[in-house]
Amino acid sequence: MVILITFFSGMIMSLETSNWLNTYGARETVGSLLAVSSVIEIAPVFVSFAIGAQAGTAITAELAHMQITEQISAMRLFKVNPINYLVATRLCAMIYSLPIAIIAGAFFSILGGIFIAHFNSHIELNILIDSVWRVLKLKDIWNSMIKGFVLGNYLIAIHTSFGLGTRGGAKEVGIMTSSSTIWVAVGLICIDAVLDYFMYAD
Repeated sequence: MVILITFFSGMIMSLETSNWLNTYGARETVGSLLAVSSVIEIAPVFVSFAIGAQAGTAITAELAHMQITEQISAMRLFKVNPINYLVATRLCAMIYSLPIAIIAGAFFSILGGIFIAHFNSHIELNILIDSVWRVLKLKDIWNSMIKGFVLGNYLIAIHTSFGLGTRGGAKEVGIMTSSSTIWVAVGLICIDAVLDYFMYAD
């Protein structure tokens, strides 16, 4: 899912820009545009969307079902902290897995863009690859990882809080799952904008 979303996103971005840049003699900047956009924006945001839509909603639904069937109340009865047992483990999994998925997403986004730029706009591969390495900085990669860490924490906070806050019956499970998805979709964009401001604004 991550590979498909990022690969085709890179292809679309390249399809929209490579011909225009090539026409005006700026073919050396196509790879740079792909690299910066993929590492800074496409990979962190789109990967977070994908994992939030797939794993995050599953977390909300699972915890909501446990809440309405009183499994969490039973855990508290046996002196088991549900935060440590249900939330902390998922948070650790997200923090470790999301950066890896972001790295893979950035790679396939750049790959998809290079594929289109080469076969559609007939830009040489060595020019594309050279421009990717020329513009990509370690700071951008670290910023992408920081985004992954922050967005991963946000995903788990929203999905687990909505799941654990479910009351009622099966109908409320669907309502809380939908609500958590909306909060994640809006929150990811807002947090990304705030992070970009502090990372890149002069």
